[in-house]
Amino acid sequence: MKHFFSEVDDITLTFSDIQRQGGMEYIRIYFEKPIDNDFAFLESTLPALNIVATEHFSPTEQQQLLQYARTNAFLIWDMARDKEDKSA
Repeated sequence: MKHFFSEVDDITLTFSDIQRQGGMEYIRIYFEKPIDNDFAFLESTLPALNIVATEHFSPTEQQQLLQYARTNAFLIWDMARDKEDKSA
């Protein structure tokens, strides 16, 4: 499931529920921005912040988006845990 986090400069950040693999927890994060008849997007994960997929964002924009995610990671984790607790 995707949850809304923020929208800044027409770029929307959403995130998944907490997922588990091999005893590790992670959250998928998605940045998306409408462009002419398409979308720019970047998919990454917390806590690693490795780029899983991206299109139409420049390398500089990609680094800025990952920095934004790094700065707000604690809030995203808190929101995901809160959503997880409410569904349990």
